[in-house]
Amino acid sequence: MPTSLELVAAEDIKESIADKVTGEIVYVSEAKTGRVHLITNSNELSSLVNVLRTVHILSVYSIIIVASEQIIPSHVFSNVEDTYEFVSSATESTDWDSILNIAVPTQSENSPPTFRASFHKGQLKHGAKSQELAGYVGFAFNNIYPNWKVKLTKFDQEVVAVWFQSSERVLLDRLIKENENVAEQDAPILTLFGMSIPIPDPKYRNRLHLGRTSLNPCIAYCLSKLANPTSGQVVLDMCCGTGTIPIEGASRFRDTLWIGSEVKVKTLSLKAQGNVHHAGLTNVELMLGDGRQLCLREDWPWGLREGSYSTIQKLYPKFMRQIHKVLRSDGKAYIVTQGLKLMNRVLGYSWCAAMWTTESIIPIGIGGYDVFLYVLSKKQLEL
Repeated sequence: MPTSLELVAAEDIKESIADKVTGEIVYVSEAKTGRVHLITNSNELSSLVNVLRTVHILSVYSIIIVASEQIIPSHVFSNVEDTYEFVSSATESTDWDSILNIAVPTQSENSPPTFRASFHKGQLKHGAKSQELAGYVGFAFNNIYPNWKVKLTKFDQEVVAVWFQSSERVLLDRLIKENENVAEQDAPILTLFGMSIPIPDPKYRNRLHLGRTSLNPCIAYCLSKLANPTSGQVVLDMCCGTGTIPIEGASRFRDTLWIGSEVKVKTLSLKAQGNVHHAGLTNVELMLGDGRQLCLREDWPWGLREGSYSTIQKLYPKFMRQIHKVLRSDGKAYIVTQGLKLMNRVLGYSWCAAMWTTESIIPIGIGGYDVFLYVLSKKQLEL
């Protein structure tokens, strides 16, 4: 799920499955990790997985059912060869049978099951390469189930391992009791072993056409859910590009109108219009418009993949004036930008400070960049 939008995603998951599960579920969302953990007892696991298979949760990239969890001692993690040995041993000691019938509901009697192993290092830097770690996981898993065949594409199942540093007590307390050697570590490194639950790839959800800066639909969905517009409200994306934010917002909030404005004719008429038509939405309108001179009551360029710093430093002040002009008196602006210093400088101008109240600045991760979501409230100018 989108990094730093875990709380939004957790709430979305709760809403999506609330009336479909009966057992107690503990939700653990760790900030800036891109993960939400759903913890339940083994008796309820099968029913929970069945629900997750059938419910389309729009804020989620992938789902993993966990078979085991272990803490890597710091002295092992600091040595590459010891790490390989740990990963291999941990894979072989995992009780895979506990999740196989749940993760693999049906198997063909005519051909052996196929699998691919993956290892996600996340934000932890380590001398071991992800491909090498995945190889140790796959080799160890194949030792346990020799009839399973390795297949890197069009495989039946994906065996997954992921490690991350955590200080979340709900995740660590049980493991620390079992391993007193790591009890003194401030944020032990936790490794999870499991299998992915196949879900539709969100990259092409609701769209046929992409651009170089097209936002991931899961991020666009979470941003629209964070704005949480009420019935009858109008939401404008003043630089809509291929239309991802209006499309995802309109698919979630059916009683609101989403307007996408774009300055590039080809992007608007071919890509954005094509995506809206493909999504089959009736509460999205597109218009040719320039953010420097909006003609109604608004993802800005960051100057990285598109434009440059010299370009956007001229655009941002104009954008701020235009947005203030078209917003209603109690309106809000949700602005995603990589230019933290530039945005703060513009908001610090006396004329801009008189226009806007900064409610929050939320760091999020998009495409490997550290970017920021500004939530601004419109002030009434004094005459």
